[in-house]
Amino acid sequence: MFLTYVGESGSTGNSATDPSQPHLVFTGLFVHESQSMSMTGEFSALCRRHFGAPLGEEGAPAEIRPVDLYQGLGYFSSWPTLKRNELIQDCLGILIRRETPVVTSFINKQDFATAKAAVDPDLVAFDTPAHAVVNKFLFAMSMFMDEFNMSLLSGDQIMDGALPPSNFALPVAQTATSFESRFMTEFLRSDDGMDSTALMQNICFLDPEHSVGNQLSNLCAYFIRRWLQTPDRPHPYFEGLRENKVIQVIYPVTIYKS
Repeated sequence: MFLTYVGESGSTGNSATDPSQPHLVFTGLFVHESQSMSMTGEFSALCRRHFGAPLGEEGAPAEIRPVDLYQGLGYFSSWPTLKRNELIQDCLGILIRRETPVVTSFINKQDFATAKAAVDPDLVAFDTPAHAVVNKFLFAMSMFMDEFNMSLLSGDQIMDGALPPSNFALPVAQTATSFESRFMTEFLRSDDGMDSTALMQNICFLDPEHSVGNQLSNLCAYFIRRWLQTPDRPHPYFEGLRENKVIQVIYPVTIYKS
């Protein structure tokens, strides 16, 4: 089974008009259950190296928040750029060394609001940008698992088509975020979700400070969102993740403009 740690970046609540965060991004970091403990151990070791203590203990932050780390805010306000960059590189290095796959979905929140106001029939079922983008995100998860399971089959097995999935994905989402349980129920009842046989129907919710996978997935979501906002500028962290086979696919929520 794969634990699929859900990351999020760009949430502005009910507002869809924040010019500094036009996109809402969800990422799924696929970690096989056999690798979860070793990844956590590697992350704990780098935290001890950078903070002198595990996260949550005296002298260390409760969690690594991407915006604080990248922009030097909160706990990291006294850290010079070089020191912050070294921590970012060490965190992303965990994923790059393992080629840990990440799938992504995103939506332009202002485009969503405009289309909803025009009563776009493709969006009538979705009441918020998060509702629409999580639906696309679950589709991306399902597609990834189908392709992964297919890659393990022989040609004869594929032609037979009778074998059940050999691997499954369990979403591990964060509490107090835009991901809601009802989104999964509605997706599985939709045309896109009816055949999602490799997607577990349950969702595990954790506080991010207790989940290494969610913190690393949040980092990926943050750098993907920055790239989406200014794709013509250099984005070395995003480019490093993409070139080293971490970022696999990026699915947009397609909104047709009249």
